[in-house]
Amino acid sequence: MEINWNTTYIDPQNLINISRGDQNRMLKYLNQFQELIPARIESLKESLQAEDRKTTRQILHQMSPQLQFFGIPGVIEPIRRLEHEYETMPIEDLKSLVNDILDKLDGASSEVALVLNNYF
Repeated sequence: MEINWNTTYIDPQNLINISRGDQNRMLKYLNQFQELIPARIESLKESLQAEDRKTTRQILHQMSPQLQFFGIPGVIEPIRRLEHEYETMPIEDLKSLVNDILDKLDGASSEVALVLNNYF
């Protein structure tokens, strides 16, 4: 199925492949992303503000499967790094990594909203 969503933060190919091009299944996955990720973004911001390393790691770990599913570039390696180094990493490095991830997640969330509005 040829879909040209012109996205930067998400790669729709995995979604298309898993959905086998079924519009209803794609819609289900996109809606699920919009239900889960914005709330987790807010929780992530709060844990970062509180400098709660363990909660930050847990939230990122919970988000990881969906982020991989949607092919969000540049977030999986930093998440893996944080999963292993969250206790020992200087807090400023942790904040910098998480803020970079948050920027990409905000972009991905906006793109999913645009895809839902423009194509479904």
